[in-house]
Amino acid sequence: LLGFPFLRCLTWIISIFAVTGNLAVLVILLISHHKLTISRFLMCNLAFADLCMGLYLILIAFMDHYSRHEYYNHATDWQTGPGCGIAGFLTVFASELSVYTLTVISIERWHTITNAMHVNKRLRMHHVTAMMVEGWGFSLLVALLPLVGVSSYSKVSICLPMDIDTLGSQVYVVAVLILNVVAFIVVCYCYICIYLSVHNPEQSSTRHGDAKIAKRMAVLIFTDFI
Repeated sequence: LLGFPFLRCLTWIISIFAVTGNLAVLVILLISHHKLTISRFLMCNLAFADLCMGLYLILIAFMDHYSRHEYYNHATDWQTGPGCGIAGFLTVFASELSVYTLTVISIERWHTITNAMHVNKRLRMHHVTAMMVEGWGFSLLVALLPLVGVSSYSKVSICLPMDIDTLGSQVYVVAVLILNVVAFIVVCYCYICIYLSVHNPEQSSTRHGDAKIAKRMAVLIFTDFI
């Protein structure tokens, strides 16, 4: 599956860090005595999405170890079997939920900071919850489509939806890529607006706390998009 020793090492290292790190985030946020704020709620969703990506990598790493030096003997069973379907579902669901959550985090930070002086205009938990319900629905739909014939997870050994033989599959792949690019543009726009907002000398002092959170989120978001 992975072909090169350095890829095998990196996959195990990244998958272990992804699973343990995001599990730790979820446990800490969910058992904390602090109130579940909007930021904590969004971080839980992001941690769960990235945890799923870690599980996908572990599946790939295990299969790579199991079929090492003789993948050709296992290729058909793996790529057409349930294992590849589960792995593909996990990675598409994880990546789309992660991108969606990162976009919502950016919009929430932008909206909070630009309306720092108007508490009544801030987003409430029920607004963000409704947005995330839509995100979960969208991510589940995108991940399920290759399982019902729109593109396919069985085209390549790492179970990504790279089947573009039919028009429907081509539309699916292009649409997903375009949506991810649009999401990144939205994130960039939000952070440009945040940067301009917090550098307004008349209001910078009232937004200092929000700006600190935004800077931390920015590092997380842009490394995740990379």
